[in-house]
Amino acid sequence: MLFDSRTVYLGVSRDKYEQYCKALDSEKIKYKTKRVNHEEKMTAPGRGTVRSMGGNFGTDKTLYEIMVGEKDYDNAMGILTALK
Repeated sequence: MLFDSRTVYLGVSRDKYEQYCKALDSEKIKYKTKRVNHEEKMTAPGRGTVRSMGGNFGTDKTLYEIMVGEKDYDNAMGILTALK
């Protein structure tokens, strides 16, 4: 499913991410997820992380992505669109 997948959700809302994963689970649609937190990446050796340098305390900068197979894309989008 690596090359034949399409993104059905890409955003920063953890609540929507969890809601959409549960909906896809209940419909038995296989999916892959990816979470990226850019604040944890080091900017340069000895300089710290982006968050420690920027001081954006209390904000969640995690990017959530849900991908489904090409053949399940239309079905998944119909289910997720109904939840909005």
